[in-house]
Amino acid sequence: MDPIISCRWQDRNGEWALAVGHNGAGWELLASAPAWSESFSFANPDEVRRLAQALLDLPAEPEPYEFEWQLSRTEPAPAKGELTHFATFAVGLDPTDGHRPYLAYQSYYDLGRVTGRGLEVICEDPPVDHLRAQAHAFLTTFPTPDHP
Repeated sequence: MDPIISCRWQDRNGEWALAVGHNGAGWELLASAPAWSESFSFANPDEVRRLAQALLDLPAEPEPYEFEWQLSRTEPAPAKGELTHFATFAVGLDPTDGHRPYLAYQSYYDLGRVTGRGLEVICEDPPVDHLRAQAHAFLTTFPTPDHP
């Protein structure tokens, strides 16, 4: 995957990452923890454009702000037929913590009668200026088809 927008950091457990990139013919979100990673495809490039715009629109002043995506996929599951795996990905300012910026990923598995939590990756205090520069570069490189 060739990352277009990424936030990577280290802690005592290892490397963590949230990255969006081009993978073959589509766009993909990669959430990575030291021992586990997951990826979800975006429906189309417009979804990635909306993410880039949400990063550019992060307010400079403390105020409520959140933009969230719902991603899902269905995959074969042994002895169960199909397993639905879904996730939320959010960009925002945390109103409970001084409006600090964050990127947050949480995945879930539909296990029939119950829903199980999957991977959680939260980038607190991401490098906003760097993310905005990445978002601007993405929107310049991949403009909307009706705005070349």
